[in-house]
Amino acid sequence: MNYSIVFKLVSVLTGVMCVAFSLCAAVSAVFASEAGDAEAFPSWVCIIALTITAALSLYLPSRNAPKRIFRKEALCAVGVVWILAVLLGALPYMFILGCGFSNALFESASGLTSTGASVFGDVECMPKSLLFWRSFSQWIGGLGVVVFFVAILSFIGSGAKMMYSHEASANANGSIETERIKSAIFKIFVIYSAISTACWVSFVACGMGWFDGLCHMCSTVSTGGFSVYNDSIAHYESNLIAWIVTVFMFIGGISFFTMLNLFRGKFIKFATNSELITYIAILLIATLATTVIVLKDANLADIDTWGKAITKSCFQCVSIMTSTGFITADYQTWLPAAHAILFALMVIGGCAGSTSGGLKVSRALAGIKLLRRELERVLRPRVVRNVRIDGKTFDESETTGLFSFITLYSFCVLLGTLCLSLSEPQMSLIASMSACVSALSNVGPGFNETGPVQNYGFMSDISKTLLSILMVMGRLEFYSILILFMPSLWKKFQ
Repeated sequence: MNYSIVFKLVSVLTGVMCVAFSLCAAVSAVFASEAGDAEAFPSWVCIIALTITAALSLYLPSRNAPKRIFRKEALCAVGVVWILAVLLGALPYMFILGCGFSNALFESASGLTSTGASVFGDVECMPKSLLFWRSFSQWIGGLGVVVFFVAILSFIGSGAKMMYSHEASANANGSIETERIKSAIFKIFVIYSAISTACWVSFVACGMGWFDGLCHMCSTVSTGGFSVYNDSIAHYESNLIAWIVTVFMFIGGISFFTMLNLFRGKFIKFATNSELITYIAILLIATLATTVIVLKDANLADIDTWGKAITKSCFQCVSIMTSTGFITADYQTWLPAAHAILFALMVIGGCAGSTSGGLKVSRALAGIKLLRRELERVLRPRVVRNVRIDGKTFDESETTGLFSFITLYSFCVLLGTLCLSLSEPQMSLIASMSACVSALSNVGPGFNETGPVQNYGFMSDISKTLLSILMVMGRLEFYSILILFMPSLWKKFQ
């Protein structure tokens, strides 16, 4: 292991976090007339000073590190960068709110992994600068901290693609073979910024106000889900705002590499993308089914028309599938059939190469085609049939990788549910399982005790730490974190 390269990369991440904290301090200065932010400003200064010290401590000894990065260093850097980002992101909660480490760690992990789960029941009493940090951390984590500095650093060189491939979703890698990785990521960053600007302008035009619009833009485009109000988007009681949020959550669930085709004028390639078509089809079917279920529920007196039912159902289906976690209704009060649909969407998630979490639509689509092929082999053993998606043929290594990932996801859900049930013996099994799936899929809310109008503050420190780990593992899709615990990774660099 060449530690100097890793230290240099981690120092850059620390610098990025320092810039983010500086923006939060600026927000604190803008709202200095409010008591909360006036008291928070000195804390931001201390956090910035600590972050600068950490960045320099890491950079100075490694400034002469070689420019070339290898697979081992790339894997290590991605895992260490995310862990350090979560630890640094916890500082504002400890310094400003004075909360315990487990609460701060949970909130930081939830923000940077764009999960949106919270341990705080009353966020409206927080200083504006801290509310901004909660949302902005999701915007940073939306594309991944690694992507941000891979896009701007020149010293990474040919290792840039390697770093991105271990941070991004699996199916995205095949879409960047034809051009330089830094150029591709820079274009994605431009698209991300353009969508963010359009979202912010739309929110302000709807009367949100510049600050509310800014915070909700960060949470919407990143499919994060943090809000500045306790009742989330339901606070505005506006169908127009709900539909605008729905549109931008939907966009956030689309692969950025697919959107690149649209911006390049390749409309046919964009419109015929199998993953995008499947993504839209699943949402349409889920929305229609949920709408019918909601309308048949006599207990939901406030959802008594098709218009209201479609608005509520579409919002929640898009919010859950894109792993955003915003709410406009307490879906816990809906019939269990609606819960089953939402749970399935929670597991599937959005498109690979997007800001959303979950297994990803591409994996679900490939898995179904592979299973169908295996079923055909039972009846016709001699038939050789390749599985193709958008012209790409799945070979044996990709098939093995797909089912290995699904197996690892399922194992983590089962093991996480067992550990959470032991840590929280009074909590229902549905709540434990949905909390673990929600953490791994970076959704936020679950069911029962962890439902949409609840928070995770009642859990023990062990449970919060466990869920924090699951959030980071789900965001990095396991391997970049698990690899850190393999002794062979840390052998001497040769």
